[in-house]
Amino acid sequence: MYKAIFRVDGSYELGMGDIVSCINLALELKDFDILFLSKYDEGIDKIKEFGYKVEKIPEDFDLEQEIAFIKKSNERFNPNIIITEHIRQDYEEFCKRLSKINKTLVIDFFGNIEIYNDILLNWNISEENQIYTKKNLSTNYYFGPKYVLLKESFANYHNLTKSIKDKVKKVLISVGGGDVRNLTPKIIDALKEFKELELDVVVGSAFKNRNEILKTLEKNKLNYNLIETKNDLSKEIYDADLAISPGGLNAFQLSSIGTPFLAIGATAWETERLKKMQELGICKFMGNFENFKKETLCENFKYLSDNKKEREKMSLNGKKLVDGKGSIRVSEIIINKIKNGN
Repeated sequence: MYKAIFRVDGSYELGMGDIVSCINLALELKDFDILFLSKYDEGIDKIKEFGYKVEKIPEDFDLEQEIAFIKKSNERFNPNIIITEHIRQDYEEFCKRLSKINKTLVIDFFGNIEIYNDILLNWNISEENQIYTKKNLSTNYYFGPKYVLLKESFANYHNLTKSIKDKVKKVLISVGGGDVRNLTPKIIDALKEFKELELDVVVGSAFKNRNEILKTLEKNKLNYNLIETKNDLSKEIYDADLAISPGGLNAFQLSSIGTPFLAIGATAWETERLKKMQELGICKFMGNFENFKKETLCENFKYLSDNKKEREKMSLNGKKLVDGKGSIRVSEIIINKIKNGN
């Protein structure tokens, strides 16, 4: 049996996208014995929901202490590969240190760092974020959304025909695993005049604003379903006529199934990604969390609700970008690397 260590974090502040994508890959590594190393309780709790072993790295560990911790785990667990996905200031040095411990797969979204590792995975859309200094001639590089790590169910729904209705009736509001920008209540408030809608409102595992969300829904007397503790939203995404989402993993999930969406950037890098997705005709970008206006969302919602042809184009463009098979592809890459070294 092969073994893999995943080094990844998730929390209210960081969001849960890195944790979710690594779990998606772990699920595809069906015959692997897997160990996760993680710092924060929200992410650890999510990993445990799937039955994986987790070792907690103390939150106050610096780089030296963390690498020492990983070395000990590597010696004890003896994995075939270490997989990491992070957004951190010292990522270049962190990944370089990992490369000296074991065979490694690095997931990165920004580029412009030195790569010493065995596999580099970057599913960002923009080519300017895919420039690296190659320090290891045997590194395999894999670029683009065909490698985004989604659950197998998204590939299954991708293969179905997405029905685009004449009018929008069912709307999915999903801002990821931790609504640190408090976007969900603002989105709900922007839709308060649309009493005929059925809202599917996702409350992620790291949300701290559940009560505010419920108060906003009740205050505006809207029809809603509250979706909690759900680890697979593929059916809800497929059933939705329109979605409202930030630009993390959610945006790729929506694209793969062909659900048109209105998008709000929760971070600077999400904003750049969503602008590119708008250029590709996949979403309508509403601005970032700092300049997002409810009036803009309301106006664009009205426009898309009445414009079936526009939503049909968005649906097809999204499915062209992402087919939902990234986890399958990457699992095969990992197995080949372990077996053959290439």
